[in-house]
Amino acid sequence: RLALDAVKGGPTARALDIGCSVGRTAFELADVFDAVDALDFSARFVQVGARLQSTGRIRYERPEEGELVSFQERTLSDMGLTGDYSHIHFMQQDATNMKPEYTGYDLVVAANLIDRLHSPAQFLRDLAGRMNPGAVLLIASPYTWLETFTKKEHWLGGFKRDGEPVTTLDGLHAELDEHFTLMAAPLKVPFVIRETANKHQHTLSEVTLWKRK
Repeated sequence: RLALDAVKGGPTARALDIGCSVGRTAFELADVFDAVDALDFSARFVQVGARLQSTGRIRYERPEEGELVSFQERTLSDMGLTGDYSHIHFMQQDATNMKPEYTGYDLVVAANLIDRLHSPAQFLRDLAGRMNPGAVLLIASPYTWLETFTKKEHWLGGFKRDGEPVTTLDGLHAELDEHFTLMAAPLKVPFVIRETANKHQHTLSEVTLWKRK
């Protein structure tokens, strides 16, 4: 909703959902955009999105307790998604090494992605050349920097430099300000990940919206 509100009244020819997971955002964007590229490093994730696109439903096992699982089904129509989604292009891609054809975007959504990349700065520097003037970039992240995913020297923030704290927002400005303008103050958006019937993760993702100069 935040992304679509930000592009309202502007061009909606092509959108990119990078780090798309199983594709929910891509389906939402496809109700507005003429073409949507939905990319993720996980081939398994994009296969789920492509299956939803072709059949409108997905069946899966959900962990409940220990070895116990329940069998679930979700459909696009259950989520109010009833349009034609043939113009979504699901593909496995590395966000830091996207092919040249992924360009010319009016909107890029990178949700809960940057703190899982081996080189987030490289990813951000590459985006400007793939976006049209006036295009909108939405970045959402809880800024959970871990060396498991990103070597500390590549963190955008979450550390001290010369004794002074450097936040991820500072790092975003450092990488984006040459080609982008921050559109509004950052927002905190909560999300919940269900692990089992009795265990859930509650996280706040900071959302920033940037306009391509």
